[in-house]
Parts: sequence; structure tokens; C-alpha cells
Amino acid sequence: MLIHSSRIGAKSLAILTCAALGLVCLSTARAQVAVDLSELIKEVKPSVALIETFDKGKKMGSGSGFVVSEDGMIATNYHVIEGAKEIKVSFPALKDNKFYKSTGFVGFVKTKDLALIMIDLKGEKLKPLPMAKEPPSQAETVVAIGAPLGLSDTVTSGIVSAVRTGKELRKMLMRGKQDGYGEGLGYDEEATWIQTSAPISPGNSGGPLINTRGEVVGINTFVSDLGQNLNFSICIQHMKKFIDGAGKNVQSFANLPPPREKRSQGALGDAKKTLELWKNISRAMNELDEDIEACEKQFQKLPPVDPRNPMKGQNIRNRIISRHFKRMGEAYSDYANKISGFENKETDPGLISLVVTDTVVAKKMSESCKEVSNSTSSRLGGLDWELALNGLKRLSSNIDTQRELLRVNLGLKYDESFPTQAETAEEDEKLAKEKKNSTSTSEKKERSEMRVWTDSTGKFRIKAKCIGVEDGKVKLEKSDGSVLRVPLEKLSEADKRFLASTE
Repeated sequence: MLIHSSRIGAKSLAILTCAALGLVCLSTARAQVAVDLSELIKEVKPSVALIETFDKGKKMGSGSGFVVSEDGMIATNYHVIEGAKEIKVSFPALKDNKFYKSTGFVGFVKTKDLALIMIDLKGEKLKPLPMAKEPPSQAETVVAIGAPLGLSDTVTSGIVSAVRTGKELRKMLMRGKQDGYGEGLGYDEEATWIQTSAPISPGNSGGPLINTRGEVVGINTFVSDLGQNLNFSICIQHMKKFIDGAGKNVQSFANLPPPREKRSQGALGDAKKTLELWKNISRAMNELDEDIEACEKQFQKLPPVDPRNPMKGQNIRNRIISRHFKRMGEAYSDYANKISGFENKETDPGLISLVVTDTVVAKKMSESCKEVSNSTSSRLGGLDWELALNGLKRLSSNIDTQRELLRVNLGLKYDESFPTQAETAEEDEKLAKEKKNSTSTSEKKERSEMRVWTDSTGKFRIKAKCIGVEDGKVKLEKSDGSVLRVPLEKLSEADKRFLASTE
């Protein structure tokens, strides 16, 4: 799946432990770099814009941009402003963070997803960002700045994974006969792209990709989910060339071409089936979360450790820990089996990828839980279960972030509301109540309908309707309006079952 990042609208404990230690080592080894980047970002952020688009007063979405001239020219992606009738621009890093109205666009290049707009500064001046003279080198450190999911003033860092031609990307992004690059996104083969590991999300589009000298090397444009962390920025040299020939003539947004009905973001699935699969996964996740939360509550009730005799009660604690890690392992395994068994034919490829990833990760988490369970039950002390539990929580948090990004992307892609886990639970609870009320109403109606009642001997039969049960007797009203009160124990077994089914 190709995603415009524009509008909002273990296998074992050792793996988990190493991941945690790796983070610590990384932060220590690069402490000086982090400080340098921090100072650099302070200089750059005031020139990074939040762009909000509107049509007839209704907000369409948001994206990012950056200043390229002190008189108010802003660079962004074309797909950020596509179809807009009005645009407001703000600079979240500035203290006043006030909005500026855009007076129109200077120009655009669809095939390279470039656009220039002007804002009315009313005599103020802005600081333009310098643009790199040449494409960055592979493995060079870069920083993406923008407003992912509308979270303005957000910074993510990474490296330049590669610099690629449009021809390369077109070949990479082909799915069968479907040309996701050219026909889907509308880009040409002459474009140069920076592939980066700096995360880009919806709302980042149009924002700058900065090198460690504070120069813009690219404009963050789109993401592919064909692999892990495949983010692409259009090379800034294209924008420099565009600016040189664009002039200063500002046109009304009314002169923009009508928006494409559907900007392809890769292979599409059936919207209804995709939404149903998403909800089924959310339901399975809610069940998993309940199981894991129940186990975690039991960990909080572990017998306290006596500081004078730490080993006292250790065997009891170990048995409890082992039992609940085993339960957690089973819960993760059940979740993996459940989601992998869901019908996914004709659903979105990105959601299918999530199912595959979730299945693999859940199985690894299950193996980790079982390893801790076996360790704590087989020898005193065992593995550090608290460290393992924290590792599982970190891994779950990372996966939750990926799911949330996919949820937003699916909503944009299909123009549907894809509910969160909590919203899915609320929806299911509401439907269950409605069904219960409907069933209750139906049962009351059934009970009040005329039927033949028989006593336990089968000798006496009467056609009547039940109008109530009280004091161990059923009140039966005949067609002439007369009422009989029959002890429940004298009713036939069939009548007793009927009454029980309609209570």
C-alpha cells in the first residue's frame, strides 16, 4: 500500500532484554549528536508550517510545509493543497502561533508532487530554510519535521536509506499489472527520491527533511507498507528548479484543477470487508487485553518480599508468576490463532500485512511468556519476570502505534470511520443491549399470544394467553376475558419450558 502522509480527514527474554539494553547503549553513544540536533531543530522549527485546507468552510485535512522566501512563500506537496478552496497556515514553533491566510498558489507540479503557496504576512518577514545543493549521501543523518496526525511541531530522525530514481520506485512498487507509482500516485520517472528511515505519517506531507547542517534535502511525501519503515521524500533539487521558474504571480485556489476522485494509495480492497475484518481484529484484541490485564492484576497481589529473608515465600511467588505467565502465553497464542483464521479475501493489503505481523509477534510473545513460566516453575528465581513483563509492554506499545497509524490511513483511504478498540467495544455493547431489549419485547409478545395450555396429566387443555405469573401461579386469560389461575406445578413440562424461555 502506498500512503500519502498528508491529510488527517520475543522470541525469548533475551530478545526483549537486548532490545532494552540496545536503546540505552544507543542513547549513550549518541548523546553529543542528540544535543547538536536539538540546537539545530530549535533553529529550523520556526520556519516549518502547519497547513490546513478548507472547502466551503469545512476542513478537508492538514499537512506541512516550510518557508522558502521571507515574503511568505511556502513550499509543500501538491496533494496537500489538492482541491482546497481556502488555506490557513500557522507556525507552531513561534510563540504567537497565529494563523495566516493564504492568498493563493504560485504554481504546482503534479508529477513530482510540488506546490508553492503564498501567505499574507501583512509586512512581517519569515526566515526561509536553506536548500541543499546536492542530494544527501547514503546513511547520512536526517530529520523529518511536520504535523503527523495533526500533532504539529513533531520531529523524527533517521538516516538516508538510499537515493532512488522514479524508474526504480516504479519497478519496486508494481503489484502485478498495477502501477502504484505512475498510474496510482501520478509521479514521473524523472523524479529523484530520498528513501529514509525517519518515520513519516499522515500530516507529515510537505514538511522538510533536514540534514545536520540545517539544509532541506527533501520534502516528505509518501510511505509504502510493502516493507518496514519505507518513507520517501522528493529531492529538494526539484523544488529549487521549480522555484527558479515559478515567478511571483499568485493565483486563486479556484484555479486549481478539480481533485482526482480517487488518488490510489496502492491496491484497494473491498471497503465493507476491510472494515469488518478491522472490527473482528479489534474484538480479538479487546479479549486479549482483558486476559493480559487480569494476569497483571494478579502480579500486583504477589506476597511481599521480606527484606530480612528474601527467599521466604519465593516458591509461592514463583508458582503464581509461572501460572499467570502460562495464562498470558496461552492468551497470546489464542489471539494469534484467532486473527490468522479470519477471512481476509478482498480486504485491504495493509490490513492483511497487519494480521501477518500481529500473528508473528503474538506467537513470539507467547513463546517468551512460556519461557518465563517454565523458568520460574523449574528453578528458584528463574528469569527476571518483571523485566520480561516490561519488555512485553514496550513491544505491545510499539505495535499499538502501528495499528493506530493504519487505522487513520484506512479511514482516509476508504472514506470510512474505522473505530478504535474502545469504540468497537462500545458499539458491540450497544448492539448487545438493543438485541436484548428486542428479544425481551419479542418474548413478551410471544407469551401474550393465544396458545394451547395443558396440565401435567394431559387430560385438560385450554386455549388462552399468559398475562402474568405471581405467587407460584400462572394467570391465563381466555378469549371471553375470563381469567384462570393455575399452579405452576400442575402445568405440563412443555408449558413450564415455554414460560422459562420467555422470562
